[in-house]
Amino acid sequence: MIRKAITEELDKLSGSCGLAIHDLETGEAVLENETEVFPAASIIKLFILWELFRRVDTGEINLCQELMLQETDKVGGFGILKELHTGLKVTYRDLALLMIVLSDNVATNILIDTLGMANINATIRQQGFLHTSLQRKMMDGKAKEQGLDNYTTAYDVKMLLMGLEQQTATLSSASRQQFIDILKQQQCNNKLPTLLPTGTILAHKTGDLPQVEHDAGIMYVKDKPVVVVVMTKDLVNNLEGVKFHNVIGKIVYDYFSSRRVRSDEK
Repeated sequence: MIRKAITEELDKLSGSCGLAIHDLETGEAVLENETEVFPAASIIKLFILWELFRRVDTGEINLCQELMLQETDKVGGFGILKELHTGLKVTYRDLALLMIVLSDNVATNILIDTLGMANINATIRQQGFLHTSLQRKMMDGKAKEQGLDNYTTAYDVKMLLMGLEQQTATLSSASRQQFIDILKQQQCNNKLPTLLPTGTILAHKTGDLPQVEHDAGIMYVKDKPVVVVVMTKDLVNNLEGVKFHNVIGKIVYDYFSSRRVRSDEK
């Protein structure tokens, strides 16, 4: 049923879609072009956050440690730090929240600089995220002109999100919970959550570029986690991608909600 409903929506989509849905309670999964590589857009920030918490677990970083905002840190695009005064002190926890909740590009670049791009990529490889790479900072037009970009797949993102809910992840239980708590505070909610019932919890991260729209997270359907990753590219227009996400979010919720009800009635 869910496969048919999703296929019908995919047939209407102008661009390409990579999709990975996984019910962590039953193991039921729906996959579509899950290993196709997509421009990561701000979804790459999930992998940066993973490296931050890995370093917290090793004791190399304290989330309460403060850094000072420099004028040279400021770049355009999403976020609020670019508007704040130079010399402002922010903690690693502040940067993590801003990077995810507001998709703040300045916060992201500060974390890339302090964690090290090579270290982030090394952890990506060690975790088995085979088709994910961080090749440039946010808003780095020169790097993009040189052919450098950030990439990932629906499958890699799915595995990262599953790791947050399962004991198989290398992060500590405390770090995994903090990671999820940050995702739950997301303020960009115009895609997967739009048509969900009021009160539905979705711990997620979005991303977008011209002709690219992504949303990925953990949807709690009757308090049980379902990982949902939707990535699109080559869209005729971005609004089409946003509306596609809206519909997929509702399809996923309605299907697994009905499955939970039938299971409870047995």
